[in-house]
Amino acid sequence: MIRRLDKFHLLSSIITIFILFCSISPLSSQNKRPGIIKEDTIVKFKDRWSFRTNAVGWLLTVPNAAVEFDLTNSVYNKLTLGIEGKYNGYTWHNHLPYNVFNYWEVRPEIRKYWRTEYRPKTSVKPSLSERLFSRQREKPRYWRAYYLGGYVNTGGYDFKFSEEGIRGNYIGLGLTAGYSVPLYSYKHGAIDIEFGGNLGLMVTKNNGFKLDIENNEYIPTANVKNWHVVPFPVISDLRVAFVFRFTSIKDKYKRIDYDKIHKREAVKLEKRRVKDSIRVAEQLKDSLQNLRKNFVKDSIKAARFLQDSLDDARNEFVRDSLDSVRKHDSEGKSKRRKGNDDEKSENIPSKIDGGRMDAIIKEEN
Repeated sequence: MIRRLDKFHLLSSIITIFILFCSISPLSSQNKRPGIIKEDTIVKFKDRWSFRTNAVGWLLTVPNAAVEFDLTNSVYNKLTLGIEGKYNGYTWHNHLPYNVFNYWEVRPEIRKYWRTEYRPKTSVKPSLSERLFSRQREKPRYWRAYYLGGYVNTGGYDFKFSEEGIRGNYIGLGLTAGYSVPLYSYKHGAIDIEFGGNLGLMVTKNNGFKLDIENNEYIPTANVKNWHVVPFPVISDLRVAFVFRFTSIKDKYKRIDYDKIHKREAVKLEKRRVKDSIRVAEQLKDSLQNLRKNFVKDSIKAARFLQDSLDDARNEFVRDSLDSVRKHDSEGKSKRRKGNDDEKSENIPSKIDGGRMDAIIKEEN
């Protein structure tokens, strides 16, 4: 009973510290550089939380749950702090079972997220280190968010699947790595799926125990080991987890927040459009005024040109009329003169003929 109370106090202390840290973190991040932080770069408080459960743990009959919190409220933040708890067994039995599988663990984690970037394809093949550790890829998967971090854990275990079991406690630390992808989106949230695992060192102490069926109790054996380091790396967790977030992983932990930038750019474009509309309206007004002035000038020029043309046509008509009158008069005079000449010519031959006839008569006589 005392052992269970100690475990409960340890677990409650860790959870209390985590909650206090998360409650203080948003206040400190908002008070930091207030004159530089823009309103559209601040993440809402609820969007900084995520809740996770590991399907592998449930498959091994170990109920588990985890919560994760962004360290700052900036859209450029990629650091998170999380805590996970596991618990199975340690229940009361009227008759103690032969097989025992009791396990509990508390594990705080800190993670840093990143995404891959595009790298142009070249004739030089990337080295193994570049393939493993570089963010640049020829075919980047923009919807994935990779993470790498560290953890510390503490827990206890009671395992017995044969005549003698083992019971102990442990503490450890190590690395956590994996990636998360979007799975399904709701109107006010999203379900993401996460793949990853933990690998690290473990320090443990344990002792053996057996089941005394007659007295219905577990009795310790002489197999006792004090605190010692496990001589090989321990895989403390394998994850195929479902994560609930108010904002899906595809929209978080980016170098920039494209949605907010698009909104900001849309506002800028709208302001620019209004300015352009006003400028275009002013230009159109000036163009219409210039067009009206040019139209008036062209109309005056056209009227003057038309008046000059009419004057020229009238003067030409008058000149032609006078020329025709003069020509008609000259033709009339020439006709009258010709008529007079004809009358004279008719009178002269008659006189000549009469003189000739008299001469002929005289010669005959």
